[in-house]
Amino acid sequence: MAALVQAPISAITDGLKSLGVIDNIKGNNTNSKESNNENAIERTYGYFNNTKKQVISEEEKKINSYVKQRRIYGTSYEPSLEWWNSNQKDYVKPENDPLPEGFPAQVESKALWDGKVLINQPEKWLYTFTPSDIQAIEDAYNHFLSLNLLKDDLSQETFPISKDTDLFKALSTAKSEINHGLGFRVLRGLPVDEWKREKQLTIFAGISSYIGGERIKQGNQNVVHLRDITNLEVDKRPAITVKGQTSGNQVYHNDGSAGIIGLITLGVAETGGLSQLGSVARTYNELATTRRDIVRELANDDWKNKVYPDGKALIFAVENDQVISSYSRRPFFGFYEADADVPELSVEKHLALDAIHFTAEKFGLDLDLQKGDLEYFNNLTVFHARTSSEDSEKNARHLVRIWLQNPEQPLPDNLRAEYERLNAGKAKVWPLEAWDSTDAYDHLKSVNEVNKESDVAY
Repeated sequence: MAALVQAPISAITDGLKSLGVIDNIKGNNTNSKESNNENAIERTYGYFNNTKKQVISEEEKKINSYVKQRRIYGTSYEPSLEWWNSNQKDYVKPENDPLPEGFPAQVESKALWDGKVLINQPEKWLYTFTPSDIQAIEDAYNHFLSLNLLKDDLSQETFPISKDTDLFKALSTAKSEINHGLGFRVLRGLPVDEWKREKQLTIFAGISSYIGGERIKQGNQNVVHLRDITNLEVDKRPAITVKGQTSGNQVYHNDGSAGIIGLITLGVAETGGLSQLGSVARTYNELATTRRDIVRELANDDWKNKVYPDGKALIFAVENDQVISSYSRRPFFGFYEADADVPELSVEKHLALDAIHFTAEKFGLDLDLQKGDLEYFNNLTVFHARTSSEDSEKNARHLVRIWLQNPEQPLPDNLRAEYERLNAGKAKVWPLEAWDSTDAYDHLKSVNEVNKESDVAY
């Protein structure tokens, strides 16, 4: 194996800039700050050398411990392009370079695409609602209201859309595309500004029932609001545990135990905030051609974190020579006010996580979602990310996320069992605003804790 190059201090310095936030890490106190800092520094820098120590520059020493810890955790989450490029340059492909058992040399799939090409072919992934579609949605909504039910009862039966309508055909096409095509679909043109929040969420969940299976709880909630809440006072907002709650960029990843992810766009940023999608198949094929060492590392079942204390793989070979991904960077590094009790990673694993991001980004699709857009994608065949954004008084990024089961997606037995464990139970909460909305990360628990509490999800 080629030598692994140390991540640069400049990456640590730049990390703080992407956060835009300065609150304390949950669980830290003033008496333990210095020891926590030393442990965090050793954990962060220790990946890159055998002695587990790294000389701290004079610049670093001048930074107070409070800011230093923000810098450590923020930058651990951020991948280093400089490090990845250096490693790529120095890498020498060995003669004996096998793929993991059962993994194909290359994936052949309709979900294999290059976003730089696909961006110029919107007819393949975009549908615009017609006036008759909107009327059919209004009719379904009014029918649901007439039943005097809770949003928990939203389904195709209680939110009926006739099979002979163009709307039903459009939603059926979207579902088919998510499972057997590109892996995603954008539906454009909901008049969300004409609807109050309750109606927005009801229609979102009603339409979503035609895209996937049952809703999956996100912590104790059915939906999660994604917008920048860093400007709110700490006692008036939930803990910040994900980039979705800040204006910072978000790396390519998959979400927890969701089968399909749905997003409704209620507001757009003044600048930035592009929705980024990446083909898992295209990412795999690139790595299977150029970096099989990375593929082997990702396929190892020893990736441990709080949710998977016994470890699991991040990529899986499934039927018909397909490959799926179940990967999130945050549980391995923590983020901002998230639980800082994260595992120590080897250099090889740290590099593999960076490889996923930069390879997916190379072939990524950047979508400028509009207010009223619905975006749905297969969480196991499509990575997603987001560019940084800037809000104004007039325009602010605001999306709402729903997780859906996907009975049509093949899963290996071990991953299916884990998803069943994590998705057990139902959520009852439908938060109306971002400051009422927590993220599923706040509810992460180990397998032993979940056995005691059935209402926890990732």
